[in-house]
Amino acid sequence: MSSSKGNKDSLLLSGLRTALDHVPSFVYVKNRKLEYVYANIQTLKLFECTMEELYLASDGQFFPPETAQKIKENDLKALSGESTEIELIVNDGSANKRIYLSVNTPVYSDTNHIIGVLGISTDITTQKELAEKAIKLAKTDVLTGLVNRLELDSKLNQEIQRYKRDQEPLSIILADLDHFKTVNDDFGHLAGDKCLVQVAKIFGSHSRIVDTAGRWGGEEFLILCPQADLKSAIAQAETYRSLIHDHIFPEVKHVTASLGVTTFQPNDTLETFVDRADQALYKAKSLGRNRVEAL
Repeated sequence: MSSSKGNKDSLLLSGLRTALDHVPSFVYVKNRKLEYVYANIQTLKLFECTMEELYLASDGQFFPPETAQKIKENDLKALSGESTEIELIVNDGSANKRIYLSVNTPVYSDTNHIIGVLGISTDITTQKELAEKAIKLAKTDVLTGLVNRLELDSKLNQEIQRYKRDQEPLSIILADLDHFKTVNDDFGHLAGDKCLVQVAKIFGSHSRIVDTAGRWGGEEFLILCPQADLKSAIAQAETYRSLIHDHIFPEVKHVTASLGVTTFQPNDTLETFVDRADQALYKAKSLGRNRVEAL
C-alpha cells in the first residue's frame, strides 16, 4: 500500500514539474533562508544555469544589489505569512530593462508552519511598453509631437488648482499662424503640415522646463506657463514671435504668428482664462498680425 502511494506521489510530482516547465512564467521555491530549492525550466533559462547550480543559491548571485534587496523585502513578507504582488524592474545597467509581475505566497508544512516561499514572476515588459505607448498617443498630437488639446485641458485644470493652492502666477500664450489658409492653398497641405511641425519645434525647444506647449487645434498652439506673471509671459511670447518670423521654412520661406497673452485672475475659470487669451490673440490679428498682445 505504501509503495503504491509512493508511486502515485512520485507520478504526481513528476507531472507537476512537467506542467510547471510549460508555464510561460518563472516559477520557483525558496527555503526560509531565501535560498532556491526549486525552479522551473523558464527560470533556469533566465539564470542560465542548471538546477544543481541553482540549488541553495541566493538572489544576489543573479541580480544587481538593489534588485536583490527588493526581492528579499518581498520574500520576507511572504515568510511572515503575507501574499504579495509587486511589479519588479530589473535593470542591469544595459538597455535590456525588464519588468516582472511577481506574486509571492508562503509555503506551509504539514504542521502549518511556514517553511518557504513560492514565487511566480511573469515578464510584462511588452505589455507595459504597449500601455505606455497607448497613454502617450492619447496625450500627443500625432502631427507635431506636442501634447494635444485633451492633455492641455488636463494640464490647465491641474495648474489652476495649483494656483488656487499656492497663489503663484499662472499665464498662457495662445498663438495662431497668420494667413495659414493661404499657405495651404498656395503650397499644399503637406507643405503646411511641415510648417506646423517646425513651428512646434520652436515652441517645444524654447519653452521652460515647467511649461507645457501643445497644439490647440489647426494652426493654433497654446503654451501653459506656470510661475510666470504677465510681464514675463509677454517677453516669452515675443521670443516665440521673433523666432518664427526669422525662421526660414524650406517649403514656404516665410511664416509669421500672432500671439495673445493673459494671466490667471482670482475669479477666473478655465473657460474665462482661455477666452481672454483668445481675445488678446484676436486683438493682435486686428492690429496687423505678427505681434503680441495681452489682456
